Amino acid sequence: MSKKEAVVKEAPAFKTTEELILNFGKGKYSAIPMAALWAKELKKREENRHLTPAELLDLALRAVLGGEVDWKDLKKVVTAESEAKPE
Repeated sequence: MSKKEAVVKEAPAFKTTEELILNFGKGKYSAIPMAALWAKELKKREENRHLTPAELLDLALRAVLGGEVDWKDLKKVVTAESEAKPE
């Protein structure tokens, strides 16, 4: 195998957001609330302060649809947030 073939095989195929939505195994309608919650969490982080709302939503959608974020992760974030806020 040549070096060029090795590089081509190692490079991940870039999928559009539309492809990720259509191929999401857990139901595309459950991904929307997950992405909204994750976008709110990303907005709070300092490294994402410069991003526009559209970029944040795209980043959150890619994380949810790519399997990086699950309901378990979101529950941890929400419970930690509610414990941090005294009523």
